[in-house]
Amino acid sequence: MGLLSDPSISTQNKLVDNLAKHVRKVCCGLYILGVVWLGCLALPEFNHGTYLSENALSPGLVYPEIRLDANRLAIQLLEELQRERKEHKSTTPHAWIAAKLNEFGLETHTHNYTLRYPFGGGKEYHGKNIYGILRAPRIASTEGIVFTAPYRAPSSVHPDISPSVPLLLAFADFARRKNYWAKDLIFLITEQEQLGMQAWLEAYHDGDRVLNVSKAYLLPGNLPARAGSLQAALNIEVQDLEIDYVDVKIEGLNGKLPNLDMFNLVQRIMAREGITSGYKQTARKKRRSNPSLFEKNLRQMLAMLATQSSGVPNGNHGLFHRYRIDALTIAAAKRQTHATLKGNAGSAAVPLLKAIEGIARSLNNLLERFHQSFFFYVIVNNDRYISIGDYMPALVALVACAFFKAYLTWSTLDSEVQQAAAAAVKPAETQTGSASGSGSGVETETDIDTELEDGLPYGSVLVYLTAVLLIGYLGNVLPLQQYFLEIPMGAAPLTTSVLSFLTLIGFILPFVVVLPAGGLELLHVGFLLIFGCSLIIIGLLNFALGFFVAVITVPVVIALDTSEQNCSGSMRNLTRFITLLLNPMVVVYVIVLAMSFYQYPELKLDKLLLRAATAAMDASAYGLIDNVIYGNWLYFVVSTVFLPLWILCWTLSLSKRRDIADYSDYEEPQPRKPQPEPQAKFKTN
Repeated sequence: MGLLSDPSISTQNKLVDNLAKHVRKVCCGLYILGVVWLGCLALPEFNHGTYLSENALSPGLVYPEIRLDANRLAIQLLEELQRERKEHKSTTPHAWIAAKLNEFGLETHTHNYTLRYPFGGGKEYHGKNIYGILRAPRIASTEGIVFTAPYRAPSSVHPDISPSVPLLLAFADFARRKNYWAKDLIFLITEQEQLGMQAWLEAYHDGDRVLNVSKAYLLPGNLPARAGSLQAALNIEVQDLEIDYVDVKIEGLNGKLPNLDMFNLVQRIMAREGITSGYKQTARKKRRSNPSLFEKNLRQMLAMLATQSSGVPNGNHGLFHRYRIDALTIAAAKRQTHATLKGNAGSAAVPLLKAIEGIARSLNNLLERFHQSFFFYVIVNNDRYISIGDYMPALVALVACAFFKAYLTWSTLDSEVQQAAAAAVKPAETQTGSASGSGSGVETETDIDTELEDGLPYGSVLVYLTAVLLIGYLGNVLPLQQYFLEIPMGAAPLTTSVLSFLTLIGFILPFVVVLPAGGLELLHVGFLLIFGCSLIIIGLLNFALGFFVAVITVPVVIALDTSEQNCSGSMRNLTRFITLLLNPMVVVYVIVLAMSFYQYPELKLDKLLLRAATAAMDASAYGLIDNVIYGNWLYFVVSTVFLPLWILCWTLSLSKRRDIADYSDYEEPQPRKPQPEPQAKFKTN
């Protein structure tokens, strides 16, 4: 009966052993499946056409009511604003904007905020926003819609979008004359780009909350007046009243997106007014070769994922998403060949004003927040999309490699530990064979077996994991400590120095701390589980970031093997080299270098490398600042998750093991004296 219950001949053990022999082949198959799956989604057969799920958005598609008088008002306001800009080279003409809002009969208020720059040595920057509220005449102030336009001073390095303010004011004058508004309309003009918008949103939602002034970096202040619960927002960025096309921007903070219905609504209304618009819309250029539909969709999809992966919003609309407010930006580009403003007596701004009116009337008719369409999607064309149920299996297939390998490693853990112990015994046998004979080998194996029988070194591995995670945590908190802030260094050198120091500690750690027998194998299982869970969580929050990280790192995870019998020396050295290249700081530098080469192809190699190094240092500082001010968690993920994972991967690629003397407090072993065999005693009568 013992033969029948022997676990060594069970079908499950045989299956695990067979899979363990081909684990790399299975993982490579899963990796290829995940990459090919996402690529196939660019085919029209695997994506879907856009449609409006919310029928309440239909009123915006009716005949618009804006006429040429709104266009003349916009032109007049633009001429006045240009005169004001000559007197305000680096500031905002707050008085002129507030006077116009009051003139149009809106409830006008001023919002003041203060920024305590973390690395400025106590420097403070002050800003001011102007906003006007049009109260809903048909209902109490329970809900609201925001129409916003950022103001850029003439000294700004960004493109001039000053016509956005006159366009917003012209629509405010039109909206004041109508009585069908069921929601409060807020017309907001912000300065300092996204900083002013972030301060206004914090003051609107958390203005009554008591802040710890000593720890807060952005002091949003208080708003003199509020409207109802904000349902949606539209950000307007117009370079000229006569436009060429409209780029619809949707990426928000940490990769969040507005409801797909809002994007579809804007697309349909722009098409009705004859305006060329779309996601990442550009000017039409004559090309020598026309790419295929699959190539266009694939480029569009990858471009969206690349923008989304950084977590940085590409407009003021992106800051609304964290408050569950659907928002997007319509960025209108200036037509390159057009008549001057004075000679243009036509209706240049009317189509865009009609589009804004249609969007406003559709949002005004909503009975509840956007909820019927998708919040997680990828745009492959202006009228095609991919839902989360279609693209998420690609990431699951990539991450499944880690979980599959973790299961097989755990199932064969005992045999791997025994093989590692045997590999450690052989050098000791060679060194001590002449002194102690064959008996020394028996003694050493017995000592190791005794140690392994005591159990796997869970405590040692847990302490090592804690130390590695602590290194990542320090990368997130050290640059903001008062002691480091008092160092006379800029934000970029300080942040880069802290991260470089912690990376150096992680590089040296495997040489200083060597785990006991079975520790590397147990650490390998823990690393695979942490790696897989981290990518799944990141992918659920920001699919683009999780997918790109998985594509880059999963091949190294597949190649990692702590067993010396299953990995050749050249393969192990190659894995170590690639692991060094996958250091988070090196990856950031390579990405910045590629972007610098794309934007400045005329630079020489030495200047290009220096510019990329400076830009990479600035990127680390901007990531930390965005984290503490806006809540962008990319820096937090890199320092707290990716850096510890890299240290663990580097530890496993080195596979440093204790010498045989470390296992048993090795001294020169003495051969055992033969013990006399016990003689049987017989009882005699």
